Amino acid sequence: MEKISKINVYMTNVLIIAYLSFLWILFTLLGLGLFGVGPATYAMMAYYDKWLRLGEQPPVARSFYTAFKERFRQSLLISWLVIAVFTIVIINLFTLSQWYFQVANVLVFVIVLFATSHIYTVMAATTFKTIREILQGAALIGLGYLHYSILAWTIIIVAYMIASMISLALLIIWGVGFVGFVLGYAGKLILKEYTPEKVDSDVMFESR
Repeated sequence: MEKISKINVYMTNVLIIAYLSFLWILFTLLGLGLFGVGPATYAMMAYYDKWLRLGEQPPVARSFYTAFKERFRQSLLISWLVIAVFTIVIINLFTLSQWYFQVANVLVFVIVLFATSHIYTVMAATTFKTIREILQGAALIGLGYLHYSILAWTIIIVAYMIASMISLALLIIWGVGFVGFVLGYAGKLILKEYTPEKVDSDVMFESR
């Protein structure tokens, strides 16, 4: 019975990841992509924060919709900023002919990727209010705990490569949700290691 219970829990968790992936795609499309991707990503990462860090599993759709509306404008502006930065870096990668500029842009791409990986986890899990504070907090945990960032993205890339060889349907059903799960779990581990008791001039954020 214990094994059956564990299997049921495992399968339920797999279905939750797929459900969150579906909701992310749905709300992103409803927002015409550019107006939905930020709030949808925040909603997904807010759920993962409750689930993975706080040990809660509220109703998925209701919780997602509430979080989607909760900090809509701020999550939208942050997504536009991140998209703009990545667009500039990617354009430079394909337009600059000198190899050393390309190498420099690859390094910038990796740094920006790590620095922005936990933006929405920081929004959901900390008391930061302004965009500047959120960006600083995300850079702190993404670059300050570089081993977690490298491990998380290695898992994501390898899993995507394996899934693409097996069936593209796996990427459609679980792709986005899996990325969120891995980053959410990495964020949980980082916040467990670094959870200051109070905020002062020397400490950047505190966990909710």
